[in-house]
Amino acid sequence: MVYLSKEDTKKVIKELSKTKNKKLIEIRNKLKSFKKVNYVKEEFEIVNLLNKAFEKRRKVKIRYYTPHSDEHTTRVVDIYQIHKGCIVAFCHLRKEERTFVIDRINSAVILDEKYKIPKNWSSESIILDK
Repeated sequence: MVYLSKEDTKKVIKELSKTKNKKLIEIRNKLKSFKKVNYVKEEFEIVNLLNKAFEKRRKVKIRYYTPHSDEHTTRVVDIYQIHKGCIVAFCHLRKEERTFVIDRINSAVILDEKYKIPKNWSSESIILDK
């Protein structure tokens, strides 16, 4: 899945406005109708959002701080488990399962896209208490 910035979306809409192709016009109209994404930024809001997303099996876009590299990254994750201030999730950026400390999530938003936890997934393979 691709996520466009506001500026890129405007450019694509502008280019699609030149077409007479019905399918491309339909795509342009979908782009125009997208609502603005509202990120939550307070810790209690982030915790509530993560719980809600996990219950509904909806993907979450997070801004995450990694102390060892001292950088913030934007990631899309599928939450498999919430445990002791962490989430265990499939990270679409790294293409693997990761553990994220909730305190290091600066902002989050629930996406429309759903996911399924793999049938063979087990929390026993994850060391949560480090």
